[in-house]
Amino acid sequence: MARLLPFMISLGLMACSEGARDSTTPTRTITDEQGREVQVPLHPTRVFADSATGFDLMVALLEPDQIAGVVSTALRYSLTTGSLEHWEALPNPAGFHAADILALNPDLVLLSDWRPPTVPNLLQRQGICILRLPTPTSYAGLTELIRFSAEALDAVDRGTELIADLNRRRATLANNSVLAEERVLSYGNYGAGGSCAGEDTAYDLLIELSGMQNAAAEFGLVGNGPLDLEQMLRMDPDLLLLSEAEDGGHSPTLEWLLGQSAARQVRAVREERWVILPVNLHSTSSHHIMDAAETLARETRALLKGKDS
Repeated sequence: MARLLPFMISLGLMACSEGARDSTTPTRTITDEQGREVQVPLHPTRVFADSATGFDLMVALLEPDQIAGVVSTALRYSLTTGSLEHWEALPNPAGFHAADILALNPDLVLLSDWRPPTVPNLLQRQGICILRLPTPTSYAGLTELIRFSAEALDAVDRGTELIADLNRRRATLANNSVLAEERVLSYGNYGAGGSCAGEDTAYDLLIELSGMQNAAAEFGLVGNGPLDLEQMLRMDPDLLLLSEAEDGGHSPTLEWLLGQSAARQVRAVREERWVILPVNLHSTSSHHIMDAAETLARETRALLKGKDS
């Protein structure tokens, strides 16, 4: 009976939420970049996001009172929460569970493309519209993500302004020829094996926007995958793109690399050529990729200037 209790509570919450929700909310049909038709509310009023990507887009495109809540882990990785602490007062369930989401009575849920279908399918059966957000791996994909999200959120004008701002910032970064030959490797190792980001990844887009080259893509790697030290030595990147620890202050990956004699033979390690980004900036897959690219470019220019002086 003890094992059945959480399930019974979940069913009860779902039933209560379903009864409170207005199933007559008018909807409209939009088309995603792959030509698939998606049903969304005519004018979304209570939107929920399962990730930092969705939350970043909601904050950029919606009024605060249109945001029903966000998964607590997404708040930790969002670029918004660093300067807008009041967002933390939003309902923020600890995980992506149907009962918690239904209790918020959303009319639209922004969903990561990696999310398994079980809970989203259940939410749809309860009459909630679902919008899957693809992870951008190219600039065209990033602007399409914003355009599609803005259309779904009934915020086309804000989306247009956001894309125009990104276009201006992209052009500014592209004018910096000093960084054009720098080969960057986005790398992570937390003691269980190294991994990197090759072509067709959000990190590939980040590096491209910064005006530099992705060493892993040049090496022929596609997607996010494992990378051993032998491969890194053959790749011999000019610069490493690393992440801080979850609580900030240091990079576990850098600490691991400095403890490996083979890794110290890699140029970027030997010459101390690395950029360490905060976790939320390092992991972003929203329009804040531009913020990450600008930070990477700025810190690399400072690094190169320091080495030359």
